[in-house]
Amino acid sequence: MKRCALLVAAAWCSLAASGPVLVKSGAPAASASGSVPVRAADRIAVGPWQVQASIAGSGRYTVIFESGFGTDLRAWRKVAPALAAGARTVVYSRAGHGASDARPEPRTILQGSRELDQLIAAAQLKPPFILVGHSYGGLLARAFAARHPEQVAGMVLVDPSNERFNPALRKLDAARAREDDRQFAAIVPAKFQPELQQLQPVLDSGKLPAEVDGKLPDVPVVVLTSVRQADKPEFFLETPQAVALKRALHADFLRQFRDGTQVVTANSGHNIQLEEPELVIAAVNKVMAAADKRMP
Repeated sequence: MKRCALLVAAAWCSLAASGPVLVKSGAPAASASGSVPVRAADRIAVGPWQVQASIAGSGRYTVIFESGFGTDLRAWRKVAPALAAGARTVVYSRAGHGASDARPEPRTILQGSRELDQLIAAAQLKPPFILVGHSYGGLLARAFAARHPEQVAGMVLVDPSNERFNPALRKLDAARAREDDRQFAAIVPAKFQPELQQLQPVLDSGKLPAEVDGKLPDVPVVVLTSVRQADKPEFFLETPQAVALKRALHADFLRQFRDGTQVVTANSGHNIQLEEPELVIAAVNKVMAAADKRMP
């Protein structure tokens, strides 16, 4: 099996390091605990399937959270409650994750985006949407934005996967990249390997499928990047060269937006939303404030 790299790091890889927070720009952070709790997750009927979701709050924007590969709505437990006082927040578990029913369709990026369409319709969610995606969830957020640019008012991508990362990593050191392949193959649980196999063309080619690779809307975007390095790297992607590559790819991605901000932290590993939720909360608030200035 090929290297799953940042796609599975959210669930099974931990980066240990230290260092100051480096923030290019951002709004003041709200409390990570929040004052308005997100209510207990419901199971929403989406056709014949049940989807685990928590919907709370109200406001101009509907903030939809996409979790990383192999994780469920609990990934946002330190972020969503703090935002529900000023926006409608939607956290959910994708098919086969958490308490959501598994579905027979291949777990492609396009299928994940279509299932979000179906959840939005079933739950009667209204745009404008702010999309928040962690890791692999960043690819899903981008896919939705490319397919529905008129519905998206902003995005926050939390240490997002980048389709160009793996090919670039192989160019740095093919042998060490192959060793990452071997080690990750032993980490990923069997239930998630079929989904990784569907992602293989993306990992190999460095290109998103054409169906989800349309032009993104020019909306406010914040990308949060972890640059924490392991004292003793177990994987090539934990080395200074790989971390620098990820940071550069994140910065390059932002160049397509007039209002794009990269927030860089050395205090968190890949799971910034759990280790420094205040950074994610501040990023969402920043994007909503910027979107307000563009709204009629």
